Amino acid sequence: MKRILILVFTLAAMIQVKAQVNPELNHWIIRSFSYYPKIQELNKNSEISEIRVSVAESNYLPNINGTASYNYINPLSQATIPVSATELKTLQFQPHNNYNFNVGLNQVIWDFGKTKAQVDKAKSDLLVTKQNTESAKLQLASQVTGIYYSMIYLKKAIALQDTVIGFYEKNKKIIEGKIRQGDALQVDLSNVDNSIDQERNRKVDFQRQYERQIALMNFTTGLSEIPTNTEFDFKSAGVPELNAQGNPDILAADERIHGAKADSRLAQSNRLPSLSFQANAGVKNGYQPDLNEMRFNYLAGVTLNVPIFQGHRIQQNVAVAQKSMELNEISKNNLTNTLQKDWQSAKADLAAYEQQVLNTNSQISASKEALRLTQVRYERGVATYIDLVFASANLQRALLAQLQYKYQATLAQTELSRLQGSKFWQE
Repeated sequence: MKRILILVFTLAAMIQVKAQVNPELNHWIIRSFSYYPKIQELNKNSEISEIRVSVAESNYLPNINGTASYNYINPLSQATIPVSATELKTLQFQPHNNYNFNVGLNQVIWDFGKTKAQVDKAKSDLLVTKQNTESAKLQLASQVTGIYYSMIYLKKAIALQDTVIGFYEKNKKIIEGKIRQGDALQVDLSNVDNSIDQERNRKVDFQRQYERQIALMNFTTGLSEIPTNTEFDFKSAGVPELNAQGNPDILAADERIHGAKADSRLAQSNRLPSLSFQANAGVKNGYQPDLNEMRFNYLAGVTLNVPIFQGHRIQQNVAVAQKSMELNEISKNNLTNTLQKDWQSAKADLAAYEQQVLNTNSQISASKEALRLTQVRYERGVATYIDLVFASANLQRALLAQLQYKYQATLAQTELSRLQGSKFWQE
């Protein structure tokens, strides 16, 4: 109960600092939880673990069994007894046909915590499966978020390519006019056609990637929709330091440690005795003086089972349980260090991408102005077509770089939310 309360408070704290997503992305994330087979598989594992808890708790209850048996015995044990000076009587101790109908009860009275350790282990396993499900949901939500913003990025990139192609086609008409006037060469027209083909190929590549993202979104959510949103609007909670205790993988590691401790207690309790109560009631034959008469009978008693020697299996099981607990603690420490490393990397990536977005603002402004001046100079015959292509390529690179930086910054924020264990969707 104490661990459950701690888990509730941890999740409540996570809710206060979680990131936010737009309603469209939120719908896609929720849809993926009910569609993606891996989540359904983990949900079934949780259901199985809940049943195992009930199975472990059933050891507190008595075992009641009904028994009906028939046995034919021959020869019989018998004795000859003199009843007078001239007469002997044969006395049988059991009949040939033996019938027995009874109901038996067996109840453990005291097992020195064995059943409790089994229940604790089953509950820890249940919490592990639940945290594994939450971890998978967090991974899937991050994946859907990445696909969603990848589609936005590629859609913007395609639109940028359309703008670039339109720019070259506009200049193609200018070149055609200059050729007719004798102010340009046919090679200039060939160069612009080559530039248009290059940009169209780049657009085709973006479209190929976009179609693949649509297919991947359909695989994870079952939806074939495209985003109506056009902005990179995902914002992480802005937590300065990693709180690893909120990560479901860490919570699952904690529960594995608790389960290993329960295994250790169970292994150690096997050294201790157990006390159980037995009771039985029913009807059977075989009682004197009429061996064939069915008579009511009952018994009751207690049994004390004391382990003395079991081939060192108990000591070995205790050692295995102890090593398993140490292994789980090491695994948790390793996981914590990995999360911390990934957190620092994602923070560094985010800071760099945000700075690069700011830097590209001035680059875009300068490239736009340079392109405008080059266009004017080219139309007046001062600049060459090579100057125009160079200026256009600079602007294109700056705009595409800014798109990439915004997209990468969004992925970095998504990763920070995942590492934090932040549930950034609304169910």
